[in-house]
Amino acid sequence: MRGSLVGDHRAVPPGLISSPLMQPTMPTALTIITKKTPGSFGALMKPTAVINGYTVPLEWGPNVIPAQPGVHQIHISCQWMWQYGKADITVDNRTAPAAPVYYAVPWLTFIRGAISHTPVKNPGLISFLLFIGVPLALVLLCCIGGAVLDSTS
Repeated sequence: MRGSLVGDHRAVPPGLISSPLMQPTMPTALTIITKKTPGSFGALMKPTAVINGYTVPLEWGPNVIPAQPGVHQIHISCQWMWQYGKADITVDNRTAPAAPVYYAVPWLTFIRGAISHTPVKNPGLISFLLFIGVPLALVLLCCIGGAVLDSTS
């Protein structure tokens, strides 16, 4: 008769163990999909996850991290001269495989990152365009204004 040994080493037929404490826990995994900004130097700065207090270096793209079933606190950020793109999420994989976590680094280093169980866009594009566009427009206006004033004299 097939079965498993418990306690005093008597064979117990499969399926009779009903206590969740007696059933072995199967290791599962957390999937974190990271996204860098288009055209960035993201290869120089890679994200880092802190999962339940343990630091896990990540790569850009899909990352599969072995994790026991449970509730996991995930904090993701990037490091340049300071930590930026900070984002937090809680993942529960006690009863089923956890949904993938999507993280996107921001366009500027003083903006929070985006994180969700659904795909996310890189936050801060409008701020980035204003940050780059306004000074560029001022320089262009000065050049054009100088050329116009020079041609009239």
